Amino acid sequence: MSEETKPEKSFLPSGSDEQMIDVIKEDAIVSIQMSTGFYKRVQQIIGTLLENKSINEIQESHKIISEKNSTSQPWIYNYETLLILCKEFEKVARADGKIDKMTLGEARELIAKAEARENNN
Repeated sequence: MSEETKPEKSFLPSGSDEQMIDVIKEDAIVSIQMSTGFYKRVQQIIGTLLENKSINEIQESHKIISEKNSTSQPWIYNYETLLILCKEFEKVARADGKIDKMTLGEARELIAKAEARENNN
């Protein structure tokens, strides 16, 4: 994605131009540990991001992302960012032997139970 598709909102603190702040180096590759709970929260963000999108819009976003095309739609840029984060989490979990196998039916049942618990809270 091109630089122009990045969100423009600044998260800099208020203060004088001379105030020193910490910033992550542009070329830094940082290893972090995330819990499965945090991974699930990221997936919930993805669900929220997509809840008002049509199947066609989602499929088109996948095409844009897979072909590494630029877009003027910030939601696609943000969606791609979250997908990269999830993919990295899954890659490390797989390498660390922390992936379980289950049927699609079992996964759907697990999700339904989690949603039911969430709705009861």
